[in-house]
Amino acid sequence: MRLRLSYRRFRRYRQIINILVRNGFGGLLESLKLRRVSKKRKLAAKKLPSPRATRLRLTLEELGPTFIKMGQMLSTRADIVPTDIFAELQKLQDQVPAVALTEIMSEIESELGSPASAIFSDFDKTPIAAASIGQVHRAQLKTGEKVAVKVQRPNVRKIIKEDIDILRTLAELAERHLSDAELYDPVGLVNEFARLIRQELDYTLEARNLEKFARNFADDDTVHMPKVYWDFTSGRILTMELMEGIKVNEIETLRESGFDTRRIAVRGAKAYLKQIFVHGFFHGDAHPGNLLVLPEEVIGFMDFGIMGRITPEMTDNLNNLLIAIVRKDSARMTKELLRLSVVDEDSNMDDLKADVAELVDKHYDISLNQFQMSELLREFSEVSAKHRVRMNRQLILLVKVLAGIEGVGRQLDPNFNLLPLIEPFARRLIAKKLSPGEILAKSSQLAKDYADLITALPQDVRTVLEKAKSGKLRIEFKHVGIESIVPELERSTSRLSFAMIIAALVVGSALIMQTDMGPTLFKIPVIGALGYFIGAISGLWLLVTIMRNKSLK
Repeated sequence: MRLRLSYRRFRRYRQIINILVRNGFGGLLESLKLRRVSKKRKLAAKKLPSPRATRLRLTLEELGPTFIKMGQMLSTRADIVPTDIFAELQKLQDQVPAVALTEIMSEIESELGSPASAIFSDFDKTPIAAASIGQVHRAQLKTGEKVAVKVQRPNVRKIIKEDIDILRTLAELAERHLSDAELYDPVGLVNEFARLIRQELDYTLEARNLEKFARNFADDDTVHMPKVYWDFTSGRILTMELMEGIKVNEIETLRESGFDTRRIAVRGAKAYLKQIFVHGFFHGDAHPGNLLVLPEEVIGFMDFGIMGRITPEMTDNLNNLLIAIVRKDSARMTKELLRLSVVDEDSNMDDLKADVAELVDKHYDISLNQFQMSELLREFSEVSAKHRVRMNRQLILLVKVLAGIEGVGRQLDPNFNLLPLIEPFARRLIAKKLSPGEILAKSSQLAKDYADLITALPQDVRTVLEKAKSGKLRIEFKHVGIESIVPELERSTSRLSFAMIIAALVVGSALIMQTDMGPTLFKIPVIGALGYFIGAISGLWLLVTIMRNKSLK
């Protein structure tokens, strides 16, 4: 079994490498010391017509579900992804051919313990949607309810697990061989992706997210979420109420049906802002395919696999950030950004503040109708990337969601503006922050934190002193930059050793040639001649290797 698994993984490695080389990313493989690409293939790659960003998107789509999902995660990271690639990753298509109905029926029976015919009186053969992880079918329960059944694709968990192992290996190679890799934390990115994809693969978690979301909006009749049918739901099957409406980006259909698209834009945006600023638990995938307009202009939400969470500490920081944006206070904006981020020790704070000030001036010199919150947030992310500031993961998701809200809003209403809708929430947050009850609660928590610190301090000091006394206290130093030198030293040492062996072989052969030892050919000792020949071939091979490596650098 282990041998078969290793062979399958080896084949997948080869497939990934071949696809990367074919699409012009052979240089990346060479940088990771994975493979040398022939000059012929390099020239072919240079002649590829598409820009780098487009080729990357097509490559990810060709590599399959894991890489598509990884690309979608990176499409939220404007703080680390170059602008051209960031824009292209927004176009990633997570649409694949549907799985055969027989396989879907087999999955349902395996997960729910009964054949589909015993659960559903009707089950559509053609899926409503087919994505890389699962597909959705219309169906009707034996009790008469119309439902949407989301079924996970067979073996997708195994495929994703193996691909994540490969991605982790590539990330480790990147950290070892690429000089700027530490800034982007590739291993950390892969680990974060693995955590997110595991959540998305668990349909019971999605069902719990959906129900929590529904409880938060229990008193709001402008928003609707589908009901979960737990008796027919598992980790790989999700059965929920079928919502039938019009997709929010089908503008002409909405107007023909008599809907007010301006009111829908405002209603949808307010629902999202309520999630963010009131509930602290928001829908993390704000694209038009996940939003339906139901009768009476009710907004229907779908797909709860990706959810964002805002802690009370983040709420404070976001509140201060909003106040700074409204007041055009670039210094405070920078301060709040840094509180929500991890800053590289080489970052220049004065330059960062200057760039933020320039950004604020650029966007506040335009009229309200022309102001775009999404553009401001995107450029904010680019400034962060320029100054090596890694933004908080939840903040990054929030930026993506706000950009998505504004994009959908402007499709529904060209004059849509998000900023006036945010202001009432910001004022409410400020009022809450300054209320006596909130000040008292924070003061009590602060006093408790200091009391805990004072209580723990003597024990912590005693522990450090005891370790120092027993000789067990360790201080670790990390030499940055030496990692790239070690492989080069190893390579140079190997070449030197090989050269010494060749030299010894030539000297030994020269001594043998002066004697009559062993068989001779034309009065020349065969052993000596053979030594000369082997030494010459080996020396030539060593010379070619050295010259080739120089030409690659």
